[in-house]
Amino acid sequence: MDASIAALFDLSGRTALVTGGATGIGEGIARVLAAAGAAVVVADIDTDGAERVAGDIGGTAIALDVTDADACAEIVTGIECLDLVVNNAGSYHQAGSILDQPASSWRTSIDINLASVFNVSQPAARAMVAAGRPGSFVNLASVDGALPCLGTGYDSAKAGVIQFTRSLALDLAPHGIRANAISPGHIEVDTLRRMRSGEIPALWPADSSVTGLMGPMMSQRSSNIPLGRSGTPDEIAHAALFLSSDAARYVTGQNLFVDGGWLLV
Repeated sequence: MDASIAALFDLSGRTALVTGGATGIGEGIARVLAAAGAAVVVADIDTDGAERVAGDIGGTAIALDVTDADACAEIVTGIECLDLVVNNAGSYHQAGSILDQPASSWRTSIDINLASVFNVSQPAARAMVAAGRPGSFVNLASVDGALPCLGTGYDSAKAGVIQFTRSLALDLAPHGIRANAISPGHIEVDTLRRMRSGEIPALWPADSSVTGLMGPMMSQRSSNIPLGRSGTPDEIAHAALFLSSDAARYVTGQNLFVDGGWLLV
């Protein structure tokens, strides 16, 4: 490989913050960014998981509840020379039909999946601008932001992440700071495996109201991915590496669907 091509993906000397980095997609992203040379801060409410991943990659673990704006401001501001932010933390556990979902559950979904992106991005952006450092944000949205599936809370939040990213990109462009989103499709993560095995409660209650969200149409679509399989956390991580790297230095305000063609059918 030409050295100039390899250099585009070299993150040596850069510091990256990955929220929700203890498991699943976030863990995959933390590992790939570290392999590309970044000093990775693994932030998660699951401190044991964050410490495990950080220990494996030579990074730093911090405990962070992304729904706590004050905690985010304090912790993010304390990270020296922050260059890259991956807003991955989120949860689809507040799923369900509007016929069943309490208002508190809906608000929780918005807080975890959308408000959290603001909570982390604002102090990070302020720090980058104050230091005069160009930087990059990668925000994890979802195909659910374009194709309703898991309920008005989660689906609306992920659609909001896409538009938040576009607004953030335009807002910060004069400072040389880029912002992009990734919308994963069906990704095989440990949480889904544990649901199928019965270790943790199923995502969609068996006694829920009749709903079009998780009915036959959605089951058919999810079983008919054009590439014929679910994705892996590493495949999302590779997209995050591209968007964080100099290979994407002229890419901002975009939403990259990494879904095996899910939205084509």
